[in-house]
Amino acid sequence: MALNLVSPGVQIREVDLTVGAITAANDQVGAFAAPFSKGPVNEPVLITTEAELLDTFGKPSETDGQNEYWLSASNYLSYGGVMRVVRVNGTSLNNANSDSIVDLSILNEEDYDTNHTSDTTWEYAARTPGSWANDLKVCTIDGMADQTISGIGTTATSVTTTTTVATKTGDVGITTNLITGITTSSLTVGDEVVNANFPADTQITSIGVSQIIVDDDSTNTGALTAETFTFTQDTTSTVATDVVVGYAVTQTLSSSYAEDGVVKTFNGQIRGIITGIGQEEIYVKVVDRIPSSTGIPEPIEYKNPGQGTNAYSFQNDATTDINIVTQAGITTNSFSSTEATDWYETQKLGLSNQTIFWKSIAPKPGTSQYAEDRSGKNDQIHIVVVDDTGKVSGTAGSILEKYTFLSKAYDAKISPTQGIYYKDYLATNSQNIFAGVARALVGSSILPGSGSAFTVPLGAWGSEAQGTSFNVSGSQSYKFSNGVDYSSTNGMAPSLGDVNAGYEIFRNPAEYDIDYLIMGPSGGASIFESQAKATTLMSIADERKDCIAVISPHRADIVAQANTNTQTDKVIEFFEPLPSSSYAVFDSGYKYTFDRFNNKFIYLALNSDIAGLMARTTAEDFAWFSPAGANRGAINNAIKLAYNPSKAQRDLLYTKRINPVIASSGQGIILFGDKTALGYASAFDRINVRKLFLALEDSIEGAARAQLFEFNDTTTRTNFINIVEPFLRDVKGKRGITEFIIVCDETNNTPDVVDSNQFKADIFVKPARSINFIGLTFVATRTGVSFSEVVGTV
Repeated sequence: MALNLVSPGVQIREVDLTVGAITAANDQVGAFAAPFSKGPVNEPVLITTEAELLDTFGKPSETDGQNEYWLSASNYLSYGGVMRVVRVNGTSLNNANSDSIVDLSILNEEDYDTNHTSDTTWEYAARTPGSWANDLKVCTIDGMADQTISGIGTTATSVTTTTTVATKTGDVGITTNLITGITTSSLTVGDEVVNANFPADTQITSIGVSQIIVDDDSTNTGALTAETFTFTQDTTSTVATDVVVGYAVTQTLSSSYAEDGVVKTFNGQIRGIITGIGQEEIYVKVVDRIPSSTGIPEPIEYKNPGQGTNAYSFQNDATTDINIVTQAGITTNSFSSTEATDWYETQKLGLSNQTIFWKSIAPKPGTSQYAEDRSGKNDQIHIVVVDDTGKVSGTAGSILEKYTFLSKAYDAKISPTQGIYYKDYLATNSQNIFAGVARALVGSSILPGSGSAFTVPLGAWGSEAQGTSFNVSGSQSYKFSNGVDYSSTNGMAPSLGDVNAGYEIFRNPAEYDIDYLIMGPSGGASIFESQAKATTLMSIADERKDCIAVISPHRADIVAQANTNTQTDKVIEFFEPLPSSSYAVFDSGYKYTFDRFNNKFIYLALNSDIAGLMARTTAEDFAWFSPAGANRGAINNAIKLAYNPSKAQRDLLYTKRINPVIASSGQGIILFGDKTALGYASAFDRINVRKLFLALEDSIEGAARAQLFEFNDTTTRTNFINIVEPFLRDVKGKRGITEFIIVCDETNNTPDVVDSNQFKADIFVKPARSINFIGLTFVATRTGVSFSEVVGTV
């Protein structure tokens, strides 16, 4: 080494000859595409247990034989392997939703993020397509009035005449007819009923009037004339709330007022509700007055009325007196604030089969700390997903998910890394729903759950929290409908094209690491469709060159046939035109097994079993051991076979690359062959050899990657040999190979190879061969004959 020293000293250099390592792969991942009742579409999901399969993709259904697909996946898992499962697409698939949309197809979370976050036609939708979510309910609630106040009751004794109340310049315009001329013995015109500590944020209910005027403006304490019914701006007080409530035949209300000839508009927040005031039509006008920056009081809230017995919004300051002024002829009950009840206490989830109060779910939502710190208001919302009918969970009224104190503000957080914007939070955390457009109440609207009418704030959901007073939806219950499976009648039969498209997702080996492509049931009604499906799987395996396609014959050729000779001919006919490949394995048929979900026996293709046997052999022994025979070839959960070939029939099958599965007395049902689908004689026409080389190639490739961008010199080559040689010695010791040699030197890394930035290593191995044929010869000799005389003569 060159010493870059100017003055005397010591220079230390390190040389790492340990770069790279070999780690044996042992995941044994099966790849499978099938129709399912639920789950993400065209998105490979890693499944390790049957419970995960059930939770992610739903239960198996007898409809169109869908249970054969489901049980094939479950069957492979029973051998100890894991799976990447794809739910295939379909032209009829539709997500159940809250707005009866018939063409809503959200395939998976990526599809939602890319194509549906800005949808405006639906509020909530099932997370995945299918009829599984029909009748599911999403219940939501946000902050509304705090209290309901009752006990302000009056009774009219007579009605005589009507008169028109006029408006004056500078007043908020109100034109209505009021009942007059009623006498009373208990109150006189101008009397007041005062509560000095009337609670803030309240509802007034059950006033039960024929006519009542509620007026906290002390300037209107004189005789009741037409003018005193109108509202005049009070410019002398800093805070004043004027409320006029009257029984009316007709009404006109304006949300603007004139000041110095300029028309201005009221704005404000929802704080409370007046309900149950009485008969026919009434009007309610509420204005909060606060000083502006110029010192002029400005109205900040205005509430429009509804009709009939509808409720009306109301805001009151905690220190404001309530003056109840009546005309003669009305008995007025005194008001007591102790009769107030909390609005949230009475709200229910809106279910059909259970009664659940929101208060049992969580405290009332209001304003989050994040929004409050930024002058925002009313952003919190609770969301609950309920299985109202019991269709999903088996229990009617079961709460599947609940999310409390989420936010309508898109930037809301509870920590620097934890957002709580409800749409994003549901997209990330919910297993059942996505959120679409917010249909909050706008303008003069009816409050769900109370029948109340009011004008809501204008802050749209999805706005930033800063300075936003969010509009509201109250207590809502959304029932899902229009979820559709693989046909308009909720059939479960996918097209061959959709199934093959599901498998095509696995074509790129850099994207998904898999070991087996599992065919599952036949590809369709005809033998040609099944062959087309098999060919697709084989082409993917041949292109990847790191996995094995496992293929079973066409179902009708085996299950629907009673004669074994006919079955033999049909099996050979099916596999005959399929291409030659050492990356595929053919089996002979179907097993009879029990479907516990539908409580019946069915015939199931054996390809998932053959893949399972290879996975189990790799996990319990080594990849280079044969999965066939009595020791390692026992088929799980098999009652009998649809086709149990005889010895003569097995001979025919084996010469055609087909591995028989047989029922053997005393040994059970076993795989009785270990051929690949290679059409000519080669070491690679055996499963154990193909598996050996897949294991060696996969493992050594990792060591080779570590040499990328290093120098092609003796050091790098030596390092590579030192990594690979111990690994191959270990494989030899475990009976995978009998001999090996590694060539990685100047003989194959010539100057031309080095100059072209290449690195070459040639690895020669002699694979161990599995025993397929055994010959036993028994020789009888005379008593006096020596064995040495006859050994070798037979």
